[in-house]
Amino acid sequence: MPRHLNESTLDGYLARSLDPPELRAYDAHLTSCLSCALTVEREGLAPERWERRGVLGRLVSVVPAERLAA
Repeated sequence: MPRHLNESTLDGYLARSLDPPELRAYDAHLTSCLSCALTVEREGLAPERWERRGVLGRLVSVVPAERLAA
């Protein structure tokens, strides 16, 4: 079982950029760890990560400025 999500793994998990086996392990971990599930919910819905666009106001992921510069 993976460790709890920390700052570095949380960003990778939310961006789905971790290796597929690691993503599957964290997906399974979140089904039984309330603390990590609440962290993913809180951070995943943070306004600096999402914005509403278009006529329907759909949520779109915001690309961080440091990624745009790269």
